[in-house]
Amino acid sequence: MNTELFEKANELIKTFKYASFGVVDENGYPSVSAVSLQNPENISELYFTTTIDSNKVKRLQKNNKASINCYTDMNNITLVGDAEIFSDQETKSRYWQNWVERGADVYPGGVSDPTYCFIRFTTKRVSLWIDDVGVTFAL
Repeated sequence: MNTELFEKANELIKTFKYASFGVVDENGYPSVSAVSLQNPENISELYFTTTIDSNKVKRLQKNNKASINCYTDMNNITLVGDAEIFSDQETKSRYWQNWVERGADVYPGGVSDPTYCFIRFTTKRVSLWIDDVGVTFAL
């Protein structure tokens, strides 16, 4: 692993509000959607919210393999790993305070809205292109 690029990726990920999130659909094909990252701290674990009845949740319930991609200018972070869905009230309450930008529009019931759920993405493999240097490694 290139420690310098790893640290740069950890700093760069903090600047991203949005990412492309890919899952495997019911026919075995990739399906990509945009997600709002929730205060990313590093590339090892990322969090975002969605509705429990979304296609991504239905697909993750069948196959939790996923990928996240973030890019800007000439820098690219691609992560491959596993996603977990949390819909228990304790987890929803813990993370709600970090996500208020569109909460009232998407979840009219607030933190107790029955459609609100949280996804944790845990990285297993990393592909980086940062400062004209590319590297791939496992975490």
